[in-house]
Amino acid sequence: MPDTLHIKKTVNAWLSYWSADDDSPDRAENSWVSDELLDWTMENDSESLWLFVQEAYPRQMSERVASILAAGPLEDLLAYHGPAYIEKVEHLARTDPKFNNLLGGVWRNSMTVDVWERVQAVRNKVW
Repeated sequence: MPDTLHIKKTVNAWLSYWSADDDSPDRAENSWVSDELLDWTMENDSESLWLFVQEAYPRQMSERVASILAAGPLEDLLAYHGPAYIEKVEHLARTDPKFNNLLGGVWRNSMTVDVWERVQAVRNKVW
């Protein structure tokens, strides 16, 4: 099981990184976070990636940063690990309008047809 404190630290660094100006010290200080998320995606640590998304999306962030969360970590989770997580994504989308809205920023990428159709089907449905 991934370390909850490390997930929170990673989310905090990711939000600082993407909320900062390009030449800001926060950008340089938190640049490690992109490598961390890429490692989770490519090394099949999908559970850390899922926990990251769950910890990140409820936080306060600009629309720009939310779109990066959708088109980055969430899209990567579904593209690389979609069959294992689509039920969890569907459940969260049905129970949390903020998460459902976040799905609007996800593109198909390399998702299987089944996963993509299920994302599309759950997106913006009124439950």
